[in-house]
Amino acid sequence: MSESITTTATEATVEENRRSTKRALPALLTIFLLGTLMIQAFNLVFQNVGDSLGMSANASLISTLPGIVLGVVCMLYGTLCDYISPRKMTLFGVGALIIGSLLGFFGASNFWAVVLARMIQTAGGQVAGSVFLVMAMKYLSDKERAFYLGIFNAVYYASSAVGIFAGGLITSIDWRYLFLVPLVSVLLIPPVLKYTPDTGIKGERIDVFGIALFALIAGFVAVYFSFPATWMLGVLAVLILIFAGYVWKGANPFLSRGFVTNGAYMAVLLALFVFYFFNFACVPIYNVIGDRIYGISLSQVSLCLTIVYIVATLVGCLSGAIMNAMGRLPMLILSALLMIAGAAGSALMLTSGFWVLTALASVFIAGITMSYTPLYDSFSATLPVDQNGRGIGIGDLMMNTSASIGMAVYSGLMANPQFGSHALAGVKTGIQAQVANMFWVMALAALLALIIVAVFHKAMSAKAPQE
Repeated sequence: MSESITTTATEATVEENRRSTKRALPALLTIFLLGTLMIQAFNLVFQNVGDSLGMSANASLISTLPGIVLGVVCMLYGTLCDYISPRKMTLFGVGALIIGSLLGFFGASNFWAVVLARMIQTAGGQVAGSVFLVMAMKYLSDKERAFYLGIFNAVYYASSAVGIFAGGLITSIDWRYLFLVPLVSVLLIPPVLKYTPDTGIKGERIDVFGIALFALIAGFVAVYFSFPATWMLGVLAVLILIFAGYVWKGANPFLSRGFVTNGAYMAVLLALFVFYFFNFACVPIYNVIGDRIYGISLSQVSLCLTIVYIVATLVGCLSGAIMNAMGRLPMLILSALLMIAGAAGSALMLTSGFWVLTALASVFIAGITMSYTPLYDSFSATLPVDQNGRGIGIGDLMMNTSASIGMAVYSGLMANPQFGSHALAGVKTGIQAQVANMFWVMALAALLALIIVAVFHKAMSAKAPQE
């Protein structure tokens, strides 16, 4: 009898968390949107800010340092969600967002205050995103989870569309007022308090050393791809060796030996790495095409890219329904095929008109966007529920790191004139050959993603958590 009562109570708690989660997700999503909009807005105006404060040479720090923070906290917050109450985590994030906003607005005359404010805002805004993903993964049904993962991805691309569209408009206002936008999150504190589950692992010791060490590794990776230096690779290698030894010999590391040797989860991470490798390179390559091949203005390029990101937003909104209809594996295959078609088509039709390339860019970005929901949903099938936060955090870190490495590869290839000395297809020369070859490299990466899905298809199509 007592066992039956316990089971019933557990089921009631799960159902209560599920209902509360669905009510809390809109507020969390809005907070995440406000934080992401700030990233996009300041990525556009950082040079203007630096110029106005007499720090033109260091202006990029307004964008790069918050980016480094983002790479670290996305892993950190996801992991902490396995230990700390989602409600407390979210309130911390809103508090940081508000503090960063006020510091940026009132300290707008000091360059370093602006940089610090952006770092605090970025750290605060990401909390809601991590909590959103972990709560959706832990508490929602399969169909609900797919829907909300798609919406989450759509919000990211919607904010990108707004940011790109605002490129020519946002410089006409005083940039310091941008800092006040996230203050809207104050209005969302009541629903966060009311609906966000106040759950946590009672008495569970947080592995401060292990989490801090892993965050330090993530930080070095992010710093290296923003400010490359050879000595960092040596430090990174030492830190990784120390962490590996800690995982294998530590008493109770936050990443257990079973976690890091989970072949199915690592296969999904590998697929995530390859699918998102050239995610950051989508915008700059079309700026090059517009400027150096078609000679069109930045505002025209901006308009076309806005259309591309609107397509990505729509695909994100529909991706949950698509996955529920066709399943993870077919959706990942379709994603890779769309990426191959978009990249290879762009290489072959480079001189067919910028609107043709815009359509092909939409196909490519639709493929990337479509892969997000099945890949993140796969985490629920490769990890126990109590490790979903760690799985998502490391997935976020992998996605950001992959795109950063891909951007470094893109920049290196495009900066090398020899890369365009021989066209892989067609009779193009010079910059045309260079851009076409870059598209072929992107197509090959998408082909590799397809091969990985084919090889590790069982991990991507698992139906239930593997205990």
